[in-house]
Amino acid sequence: MFPIIPANSVAEEAGNQEGIFGYGKTSGAVSMTNLVSNAGVVASDTAGVGTARQYPAACEYGGDKAIFGFGNDGSATAVTNLVSNAGVVATDVTGVGSARFYLAACSFGGDKGIFGFAHTGAVYSSVTNLVSNAGVVSSDVTGVGTARYGPAACEYDGDKAIFGFGYD
Repeated sequence: MFPIIPANSVAEEAGNQEGIFGYGKTSGAVSMTNLVSNAGVVASDTAGVGTARQYPAACEYGGDKAIFGFGNDGSATAVTNLVSNAGVVATDVTGVGSARFYLAACSFGGDKGIFGFAHTGAVYSSVTNLVSNAGVVSSDVTGVGTARYGPAACEYDGDKAIFGFGYD
């Protein structure tokens, strides 16, 4: 399985030191998640939360919550799932942003997130989507940087984010 875990630097500052792995691939796409305690203990599988998919991205928002977004469920998808500060994954939200996979995401600004770049299944993408401090995903912003898939992203200087590398 190739899991995704949101960055945890903002959550630690806010007093929340837990994490979550989610989605991925075993012999096919999965929808399971695993909570991670503040001691690094990975909990048992929680199955059947949202659309089974592989190659999504995840990030924090709101200082103590997370969001999984996009991925491939047989084709590119635009499904997102909010995660509460108790680790509960919400049902699918669809139709926000372009369907894509192999993207990156990270938190920035202390309470916001951003998804960016990806593969649509046909072309590489330079689309980004902001995530508000309430977990609302913005519409696509196109043409930002080189279209690519498989980048990395991280927060820096407490309030900024950077996307780097990937395949173009």
